[in-house]
Formats: sequence, C-alpha cells, structure tokens
Amino acid sequence: MLVRPAVWKRVFARSYARQVPLPASHAAPRPPNMSRDGLEGQLPIYPRTNVFGNPLAPAPTGSGPVTGFFRNGYCDASPADPASHTVAAVVTPKFLDFSKSRGNDLWSLFPSLRQSAAASSSQQSASPCVWCLCASRWYEALKASASHPDGEAIVPRVVLEATHERAPLDGRFDKSELERFAVGGDGTGTLNGGGGGGAAAGGAQGRGGGATGEKIGR
Repeated sequence: MLVRPAVWKRVFARSYARQVPLPASHAAPRPPNMSRDGLEGQLPIYPRTNVFGNPLAPAPTGSGPVTGFFRNGYCDASPADPASHTVAAVVTPKFLDFSKSRGNDLWSLFPSLRQSAAASSSQQSASPCVWCLCASRWYEALKASASHPDGEAIVPRVVLEATHERAPLDGRFDKSELERFAVGGDGTGTLNGGGGGGAAAGGAQGRGGGATGEKIGR
C-alpha cells in the first residue's frame, strides 16, 4: 500500500513540532502586573498587596481550615484562579445557609459552626472562621441581601488587611462596598483577638500545599 506524499508531510510536521520548542517570541505572554518571582506551587501569583496597598496579611483562620486558593493561608490572586478567592470573609451560619441555597455548600468545612448554627451572625465571636471567598460569591451575597429575609446578615464581614487588592476588580464591585462590611467597625478591617493568633499558624501549615488550588466556585 502506497502512502501519498501529503500524508508523510503531515506526519513529519507533527513529529518535528513535538521535538522543537517554540521560539521566545511565541511564548505565552506574562499576565499584566505579574511579579517575576511571584510563584506558588509553580503557578504565577499577583503581588501580595491588600486593598489598602499594603503587604497582604495572612487570613486569620482561627480554628477554621487552612484557606486560600493555594491552601497557604493567604487570599492570593492568580491568573490560575479565575474564581478569584481573594476576599477574607468571616464565615457565619447564615452566610453558609445562603451559600448552600445558591449551590455552593461550604458547611462541611466548618463543623464548629455547624454545632452552633443558632449562634449570632455577628463577627464578634470567640474564634471567628475566616475563609478566602470568591470575590463574585461575596458580591452575590451582598446583592441578594436586599431581598433576603435575613438582610445584610448573610453578607460576610471582611478582614480588609487580608483581602487582596484585586478583589473589587475581579468581583466587579466597588472597594467602598468591602469597606462598609469591614470587621472592627473602625475602618481598619483588622480582626482583633479571637482567631488572630491562628493566622500565621494556619498559613505556615498550609504553605506549599494544594498546588492545583481550590475547587472552583468555593
């Protein structure tokens, strides 16, 4: 059986393409504002800057699970994370109920909150649970609060110092809306006491884990 010359050309071209790397001019472009040394688990991350323009603080997870797209305790932003897990949100039972009603059940991550589901939704708890929430998920709760029976109680309060500067851009909302729901009530967005001590510990335990990141949507 004879093989036509055109077929041989295609086979040779494919074999050659697999062996010869693309020239530098054909390499994938680096995302804008990307730190040259910004890598986490070999995936690129944007500079760790919070909404104040200061160094991003680790999320004060308290007794909760290690959080972040990379499970390193930081609400990092990365082009590898299209869901943008960049909002350091104080998780409450009312928010978890709302999130479950929207198809994003996070209850299994917070067994301690399940045991006290009847507790107040205030951020002033003995050991607050902070989770790096998708920017769009946080904004979803904010928009829904206008017509929800529990009102703004379903909107997680925000630890601004641990919330990435890209959160408003990725979530398509204004920074002032985050500030309105900042913890503390003094505009600093700092979570004092309670889970503060667990922040660094949580970050250290999770550093370097989960190179593929969180399940999209959480």
